[in-house]
Amino acid sequence: MRWTLRISFLLFLAWAIFMVSPFVALYDLSKAVGAKDMDRIAERVNFNALRTSLSRQILGEYLKDQDLQGPELDLATEAGTAVLNPVVEQLVTPQALVDLFEDGWPERAVGRGSDGAAAAPRLDIGSFGQAWKTFLFSESQGFRSVTIPVPVDQPKDKQFRITMRLQYTTWRLTGIDLPVPLREELIKRAAVAAR
Repeated sequence: MRWTLRISFLLFLAWAIFMVSPFVALYDLSKAVGAKDMDRIAERVNFNALRTSLSRQILGEYLKDQDLQGPELDLATEAGTAVLNPVVEQLVTPQALVDLFEDGWPERAVGRGSDGAAAAPRLDIGSFGQAWKTFLFSESQGFRSVTIPVPVDQPKDKQFRITMRLQYTTWRLTGIDLPVPLREELIKRAAVAAR
């Protein structure tokens, strides 16, 4: 009976550590951003996956208003990807992430944004209640991926949804769902850049 309880306790402890680990990794990333430690940021971010995530969002937002189907949609997607590539490349750097996490806008990457575009996606865990809310509103996609809304107390259209994915033994940032105002602003900038 003792061994069963010990093994059950150890399994529960391992599960609890696993459930908290993506939040600890995100907290570590936010500390690296605060310290502007570019090497540590690069360790915690999968830039290829982040590039894909941002491209899909911005292009998807732009194409949803278009009335395209079949080959036209494929052609528009290819053209849009080529046009968006310079804008997205500016967003997928450690310095752009520092700007994004500090004030909600990647200022050095794409210039000054419109006022009030989004609240900064800070992982502010000033209390147990805030940490608990963040944990409750996060969404798990299996055992290897977690999406965390930040700031958790903002309306959904103003939240960043940060996706952390387990790669080998390290949780890395693989996606950031941008708030609607920021996506719209980036679409406008991409359209201006295409001209």
